[in-house]
Amino acid sequence: MSYDSESETMPGPGKHWLRALSPRTYTNKLRKRESKSGLDEKDSRPNTISAAEKSEDLPHKRPKQQMLPATPPQEADEPPIEELSKEEKIQQSKDLLKQNLNDSERKQHYDNRRSELLKEEQTDSWDRESRNSASHFQNLAADIVWRIREHERDNLFGNKASEQIPEPSTRDMGGQFLTNKERIEEHSLLFKIAKTMPKGAHLHAHFNAELPVDDLLKRVRDMDTMFVRSTQPLVVPEDYAKTEIVFTVLPSDHPEADLFSEDYSPAFKNTDNNPWMKWTTFQGRFGDKAPNGILDAEKWVQEKMVLSEEEVYGTSQTVNGIWARFNQATRCFKGILNFESAYRWYVKEAMRNMVKNGVMYAELRPMLMDKTIPSDDGLRQIDLEGQMKIVENVIVEYQNELQSKGELSKLPWGIKIIYCTPRSIPKQKMQSELEDCIRLKIKFPELICGFDLVGAEDRPNPIGFYREELLSFVQTCKELGINIPFMFHAGETLLDTGGTKEPENSNLYESVLLNAKRVGHGFALTKHPKLIKRFQDLNICIELCPISNELLHLCRNVKEHPYPEILAAGIPCTVNADNPALFGADMNHEFYQVMVGTPTMSMHGWRQLAKWSIEHSCLKHEEIEDGLRFFGERWESFCEWVVNEYGDYARSLDI
Repeated sequence: MSYDSESETMPGPGKHWLRALSPRTYTNKLRKRESKSGLDEKDSRPNTISAAEKSEDLPHKRPKQQMLPATPPQEADEPPIEELSKEEKIQQSKDLLKQNLNDSERKQHYDNRRSELLKEEQTDSWDRESRNSASHFQNLAADIVWRIREHERDNLFGNKASEQIPEPSTRDMGGQFLTNKERIEEHSLLFKIAKTMPKGAHLHAHFNAELPVDDLLKRVRDMDTMFVRSTQPLVVPEDYAKTEIVFTVLPSDHPEADLFSEDYSPAFKNTDNNPWMKWTTFQGRFGDKAPNGILDAEKWVQEKMVLSEEEVYGTSQTVNGIWARFNQATRCFKGILNFESAYRWYVKEAMRNMVKNGVMYAELRPMLMDKTIPSDDGLRQIDLEGQMKIVENVIVEYQNELQSKGELSKLPWGIKIIYCTPRSIPKQKMQSELEDCIRLKIKFPELICGFDLVGAEDRPNPIGFYREELLSFVQTCKELGINIPFMFHAGETLLDTGGTKEPENSNLYESVLLNAKRVGHGFALTKHPKLIKRFQDLNICIELCPISNELLHLCRNVKEHPYPEILAAGIPCTVNADNPALFGADMNHEFYQVMVGTPTMSMHGWRQLAKWSIEHSCLKHEEIEDGLRFFGERWESFCEWVVNEYGDYARSLDI
């Protein structure tokens, strides 16, 4: 835009003329200029309008006067803002703030926009299907659960925001699980509700840590063929704290070593050495040999099989340290349950426990790299086929038991097996494991349902290390007409490098490239916006294990877990207990933690997570349809129970 060099409105060098004039002064000067030009004040435009002026074309084709900005009116005697003193400006700002405060139209416009924004987000929320289809009782139950949760947040835990230093008894809802566990179990109504809720399917559970430790130890207490070894002699008090204990079944006449001797050799791979002592002998001598305060061998071993609050939350604990402790515990479990009668008992008790906790189907992950388990007398070895036959027979036996009581719908399809092997083995060994998996699938087509690689992801190898073997496995299954989907552990890590130095080796990439059906944990997924989109497109489900992730140091507590972000991204998820016995937490605790971990979780969210667990299982299509129907009926009954049991109480709460 050009200006008349003699015009009064032309700015001086370096001046911003629109800011230099108040609106009223600017208007008066404009009229003065127009008057000098011979234009009428009432109509400063000439009567004859050119074609260019008539056009609605670009601004530079319009009259110069039309380019001047419209401004609000100002009193004629009001000086420009720049000419006001600081005190006058401050007073003017106060007057304007008061005047604008009463602008109801502006406020209403803001509120309308806010309502639209909230509605937009809710319309696209991850739990919209369950929320929009909720019955009257389901909505009532959702409100009751919300009121109870918020009441317990302020009263049972009491950590209200204030400047006051909390009392020693004050806790944080959604804080450290093991710290809160006793209070949750003994005093929380929300936890009682979680214990009663139908939970759908349990899709991420390791076979060797399903049942309470004390139940396992009671079964082998007087067993003459149960032997134990230590990783070091038990001589001084420090030895008892540092050693790792491993069990196995051997013939009753097997020679015994002395774990309490300075000469004890822990080597177990050397065939010339015998590190094993009878468990009954060990228990008998333990009281005399153990340090003061450690009186019971069974109690001592139990503490080695379960992670404690002190071990998990100790100030010097590290990710690698807690993983090493976790692996020690899993090895201790292994020998106590991996023999014939225990295996049979364990499978049935695991299913019985599922029914008790509201789980209607499960896919368990046994570690099948050890190809045999011993008979009770230690004289025979049962191979993988024999183990799978035990599982099949026990499923039929227990389902017949349920059928006789008219309760088959509580566990209509029993359990299936996901073949697991460690990601730390050589490629040649991995090839052998894949062959065994296919062989078992062919022999037990209804039992074997998937394949997984397990182990700490901050240690070698990344899944991609086995890409040739895994690609061959996929093609072989395709040509054989069998389906063994991948359910990889992936993203269960903070480093997310697949046990290497390179972020490009994240196991989440292989989960997409190898078309995994589900991913275990997926904690690191939010680091990968592109992968989130691929997970959405491929409908890959994430098996959430919040308590496991906390205890293994991926997050400090459930409120720091990324599951709300993963859900908000539209990724289907399920809730799982991972290693219930080792962590001291089952599916009841997991659903409770998910509810208190974010204020956006509701009963509708609980329902959606449970439904997804059925939909993303390895059941057949018609079984999934039946499962959703069974679940829907139980969910409605559950919501009616919540309303009848807690409705009056919830309404009495001052929230």
